Amino acid sequence: PVGASVTFSKFRKRYLEAKKDKKTIDRDRQRLDYIASLWPDLPLGFYTKAHVEALEKKLLAADALGRQPKPATVNRYMELLRALFNMAIEDGALKENPMRFYQPYAEEGTRRALSDDELRRILAAAAELEQRKGFRLRGVFRDLILFALATGMRLSEILNLRREWIVEDLVAIPLASTKSRRRGAGAPKQKTKVVALGPLALEVLGRQRGQDGFVFELHRRDAMVIQHGVEAIRRLAGIPEFTFHHLRHTASTLVASQSSLATAKIVLGHSDLRTTLRYTH
Repeated sequence: PVGASVTFSKFRKRYLEAKKDKKTIDRDRQRLDYIASLWPDLPLGFYTKAHVEALEKKLLAADALGRQPKPATVNRYMELLRALFNMAIEDGALKENPMRFYQPYAEEGTRRALSDDELRRILAAAAELEQRKGFRLRGVFRDLILFALATGMRLSEILNLRREWIVEDLVAIPLASTKSRRRGAGAPKQKTKVVALGPLALEVLGRQRGQDGFVFELHRRDAMVIQHGVEAIRRLAGIPEFTFHHLRHTASTLVASQSSLATAKIVLGHSDLRTTLRYTH
């Protein structure tokens, strides 16, 4: 089976060799060495979501001096690991990325809502990108942004959204496909997260021609698939700190301002109102 023969340690060498001209290769090597010390050396296809979650807990643990790593530091480790698995997929050594459901921590730069002017510039930049020949998200990138604004859904939820989960103007997302409970909390009581679809969200859905049961047509269902577009938007829109996660903060702020904080909590699928407060500005 794909991913059953190449181990993490073996592919780690392949990754470092392929990236040897990268400016930060020494730092990448140190980080991969540290990851290797924290989890078992398995064939790539044997790693699961549980392995990723266990690794995250170890990365978050305080060191011998009692220093607590920052969430941004953990994000950098996870981004590197995601890139390694993506290369393995491109090489045919792995079928699916075990990081596909992982959501990075919101960093200080992403803890704000976007202004009306910023939203206009972002949407204009996305439309410009879709006109570029060779842009891999043509016909879908701007709609991904609009759908995130209209629903407040996480990027992973949107990328993996299936048509069978949609009934009229509601989406029922299985909890196994979303990060809808707080880290460290017990098993969730509900089995699905329900999202209401307004006129804009339904309009976006009506334009999609996704295949294999998915709503959005993408060449890879991984958060990194849109990173090229996000980086281009930063340049075109003049918002160097822009991330897709800004859209979730913006959606929460819009809902809270037009309705209530309690409504925003329901829309975002939070179990604690205090979490919603951190998303509302």
